[in-house]
Amino acid sequence: MSGEILSEKNKLALEDICERCGLPETTVMAYVEEGVIEVDGDDVARWRFSELSMVRIQKACRLERDLGLNPAGAALALDLMAQINELKTEIKRLQQDEL
Repeated sequence: MSGEILSEKNKLALEDICERCGLPETTVMAYVEEGVIEVDGDDVARWRFSELSMVRIQKACRLERDLGLNPAGAALALDLMAQINELKTEIKRLQQDEL
């Protein structure tokens, strides 16, 4: 995956995302259930994932491995990290507006 440009538009099936991330279906399904990643489709056979889902899955796996989190904990940590990044961006914007 190094050097690839990932897209929200390109969609992958469950089998594809499992293969690319090196994870069993049960792990990816747990991430969907806990809100780590979003999925298009109304049943497992029709689920489609964006390529960007792979990035969140990899981050979740690292959080689980490095911090001993479960999928719910990884989902919470990812959401909090995203909020922190949004706040940092807003602070930078406000600081630039002051100049």
